[in-house]
Amino acid sequence: MTMNSSRLLLASALVALAIVPGCKKLPSSGGIPNKPNVPGGLGGASGEVDPNTCGNYAAQDAGRKLKAFLQATKDLEATTVETVKVVKESCLMMGHELGMSEADLGGETNDICAKVVTAYQNNLKVSLKPNAKLKITYKPAVCKVDVSVQAKAQAECEGSATAGTGGNSGSGQCAAAAAVNASASMTCTEAELTIDADAKLTVDKSKLDMTLKALRVGLPKLLSLKARLEPLQAAVKVWAKTAADLKDMGPKFAQSFSDQALCISGQIAAAANAATHIEANVSVSVSVTASASATAGG
Repeated sequence: MTMNSSRLLLASALVALAIVPGCKKLPSSGGIPNKPNVPGGLGGASGEVDPNTCGNYAAQDAGRKLKAFLQATKDLEATTVETVKVVKESCLMMGHELGMSEADLGGETNDICAKVVTAYQNNLKVSLKPNAKLKITYKPAVCKVDVSVQAKAQAECEGSATAGTGGNSGSGQCAAAAAVNASASMTCTEAELTIDADAKLTVDKSKLDMTLKALRVGLPKLLSLKARLEPLQAAVKVWAKTAADLKDMGPKFAQSFSDQALCISGQIAAAANAATHIEANVSVSVSVTASASATAGG
């Protein structure tokens, strides 16, 4: 075999490895796994983000910052998946209290919640006299992010006394990681909600009682989530910009890691892929909790 042929074979092998996220080996069958279809608002990623792969890349400054960003990505995806899960569970609890069928309570989170909202709105229309209103007392949840904790986390990531901003030095990755970590450690009060109706305005007491019970069961959780989503959205915005910047830099950035370049490329691609699922999860959660807030008059 000639030297040129050997180089050609080596190059082909490297290209094959580059398409496997995280530098994992190909399946024993030798085939390349297809990218699965992911349902909106509940997804994972075809290439998993793993900050602990790619060898000792974090030993250098750029690697330490990238690892912080990858860990934040993994944490953020888990948080948004869990948030959608709570939203779905809240809607299901209301749906069961409303006596909805299992067929109506199947499917994606946004579809289930939309059916539940329609069901209790229709119930209220027929169980109360025209133009009658519920008596609602609502105290919104309040969430606070400790900005000093966020600034400290960013400074530690950058290895400096003060936090920097943006750029290709990795400051953007540190800012994103710090924002995500701060949103995860925020402190929140719980929403308080009481719902009653004037007996004189009631047409169908049994249906009204059932509907009010459903609202009391599910709405407080959704209203508390609404407060948590506001700082989370801010963190996602900072994180998403950094993910996009890394994707744009692509091979040029990965090449700075020498032997880990292929693995780092896979991790950057996985982080970019995660953005789709993270943003979809947040969008669904925001939409449903906004409907809950409108019902409570908040």
